Amino acid sequence: MTRKLYPTKSYHKGHPDPTRYRKNYELLNGEWDFAFDENDEGLLRHYEKDFPRGMKITVPYPYQSEASGINLPGKQCDVIWYEREFYIGSPDKTHIITFGAVDYKTTVFINGKYILTHEGGYDRFSVDVTPYAVEGENRITLRVEDTMEIDQIRGKQRWRKDSFTCFYTETSGIVRDIYIEELESRHIEDFSLSADYEKKTLILRVSAPAGATLAVRLSDAEGKPVTEQSFSVHGGGEEFVMPVDGVTPWSHENPYLYNVELSLLDGGREVDNILSYCGFTTVALSGGRVFVNGEDTYLKFVLNQGYWADKFTTPTEEEIIKDAELTLACGFNGARMHEHVPSPLNFYYMDLYGLYAWQECPSAHAYSYKVYKQYFRQFPRLIREHISHPCIIAYVLWNESWGINDIVESAEVRKMTADMYALVKPMVNGRLVISNDGWEHTMSDVITFHHYAETYEELHSLYDGNIKGLMAGENTECVRGLKNFFAGEYRYTGQAIMFSEFAGIAFARDDKSGWGYGKSVGTQQDFLKKYGEMLDFIYEQKALCGFCMTQLTDVFQEKNGIFTMDRQEKVPVGEIKKLHEGR
Repeated sequence: MTRKLYPTKSYHKGHPDPTRYRKNYELLNGEWDFAFDENDEGLLRHYEKDFPRGMKITVPYPYQSEASGINLPGKQCDVIWYEREFYIGSPDKTHIITFGAVDYKTTVFINGKYILTHEGGYDRFSVDVTPYAVEGENRITLRVEDTMEIDQIRGKQRWRKDSFTCFYTETSGIVRDIYIEELESRHIEDFSLSADYEKKTLILRVSAPAGATLAVRLSDAEGKPVTEQSFSVHGGGEEFVMPVDGVTPWSHENPYLYNVELSLLDGGREVDNILSYCGFTTVALSGGRVFVNGEDTYLKFVLNQGYWADKFTTPTEEEIIKDAELTLACGFNGARMHEHVPSPLNFYYMDLYGLYAWQECPSAHAYSYKVYKQYFRQFPRLIREHISHPCIIAYVLWNESWGINDIVESAEVRKMTADMYALVKPMVNGRLVISNDGWEHTMSDVITFHHYAETYEELHSLYDGNIKGLMAGENTECVRGLKNFFAGEYRYTGQAIMFSEFAGIAFARDDKSGWGYGKSVGTQQDFLKKYGEMLDFIYEQKALCGFCMTQLTDVFQEKNGIFTMDRQEKVPVGEIKKLHEGR
């Protein structure tokens, strides 16, 4: 079946974020000056004023990657520096630089003057450089600290000298696009969209200057006007609700996207204009099932870790498109974005192609008071940044008790996860929130489990009775002798249940260079037989709302993908798709 796509007016090739397009922008990617600060002496030596020349890096790729031009995956340096010039032609305008992500703790200087420090390697942040810049050439300098501390929020990045099991080379420094925008002094500071199909409303959360007027125009995929409304702005963060009748819902089967134009008027004059888009979606739970726009929706997901051999976690647009197309070709309807937060462009293509997404908050790998504070600072930012994407139907707060290792023994840790659920749930417009994907759940909309049993018989022996027991109110095992479905006093209360990690099948030919789960297979037919038997068990379990298969591609030493790391087919995608059509 040929899928109909609905590209939006807000998409402009080269712009990093189709959810917030302004025309007056300039990318600051490309060549920057770069320096390793082995002894952490850059502040004492005032690198922000006298940068040590000699080394260059290609932004936005981490220095460990080949694409950066440095390519030192084995070098571990806690502190690195960046610098480049940028040009200001209109000193009477406001100039804001946006960083898509810098890993991990970033201090920003403009023309040698300190501006701010941002902590977190996966979220966007912006700086208003206007008070520090001059007409003509200016310098931006970054000091970036990225340690190997185990209680740093790091996702799949290793914290040992060498990569091990399913943890890979770290990605230090600038890892997403950087761009500068030229704006009027009074402009839209931030916004998000929530398009609810069931309620037939478009909700805008906007921060803009008091006294201005916000005009909102909604048009359909062909550009025909649907509705327009203006709101008086009172300053700070505000919520505006637009009723919209007769809209087409967004879903995997028909990913229909609407164009949204935001115009800020001050004294009748337009002072800001942003192009965005939305998809009208409602996600709900009922009777242990997941409903999208009122339709019982079985989730056929694949694990996506977002790595490329030469660029690590910073793919090109063409590579993003390729992954979306491969996911669809295999018959999946979504992806669990595992232990990383993709770029807005990545989520745009999931919106465009109709792929459901679970957005996962990257983990730390040990619990401490320091990481406790960072969880509550960073997780809400990660969620708010991408809240406008209709593809995101669920949010995963933790994975397999990583960073909350004592969740069973510690009432404090269990309370923290429940508090995080309570904080996040009202933010996400009815989307699902999963406390701890894999096992040891507390407050959670979906009860998930992970297991790499290799046969139908093994899966049936462990889970047929345990799923029934779980639904009867017992805290049954999901990994025999090691892990139970719940932590502490929490029990099943009618949530959806999903087998959210399994398979992980490798070929024997890859055994020398990496690993997979369980016994490797020798042929494509062996792979299909083994995977097919696992799916037979899953399809028999009528209580399950879906599955997530490990995984789309190999990742460095982990050789258990349907595709190699350079996206070459290992198993015929048509045969994989046939297996997924079994339900």
